[in-house]
Amino acid sequence: MELILLGLIVWSSVHFVPVVAPDFRQSLIEKVGALPYRGLFALVILASVALMVVGWRSIESVTVLYDIYDIVVAPCLLLILAGFVLMAASKLKSNFSRTVRHPQLTGFSLWAVAHTLMNGDLRAVVLFGGLALWAIATIFLTNRRDGAFQVPDKQLPHKGVIVFAVGVCVFIAAVLGHEYLSGVDLTVKR
Repeated sequence: MELILLGLIVWSSVHFVPVVAPDFRQSLIEKVGALPYRGLFALVILASVALMVVGWRSIESVTVLYDIYDIVVAPCLLLILAGFVLMAASKLKSNFSRTVRHPQLTGFSLWAVAHTLMNGDLRAVVLFGGLALWAIATIFLTNRRDGAFQVPDKQLPHKGVIVFAVGVCVFIAAVLGHEYLSGVDLTVKR
């Protein structure tokens, strides 16, 4: 569990720097350069993910806190699908960003909350709950830093259809590749 917590702390700390300490971030960029900063940022994030994955896989006995999987599986899959659509909307222009100020963080939050609800064991609550708390805190901190929401320009409707299609494709790929990505086989009856 310690590795999961350490991974969450590193992940959150590094991601919070641009939000809560933009001057510090800028000074780092000025000292090392933009490209080395991005590379260092990416390496530290990859290290935090590695800590979380190794921590997850190192826990042999799972402590079940609750078991509501049968009740929440369908709504949670819809939350995950919505999360992937929103994450796609963060990269592709569409009218989604006119309604949702932070589509990537909101989508990530939906994904994390759904995983927290479906799994119900201590390591899942710590990992996915921690990631959800980070994303939600980042939304609030970014809103405080950036001020009032500036609604982006209206986009043609077909761009939203493209975003939705990309989100659905990523969702299908994630479901089909879940065992290879996470080591958890979704076809096994819970």
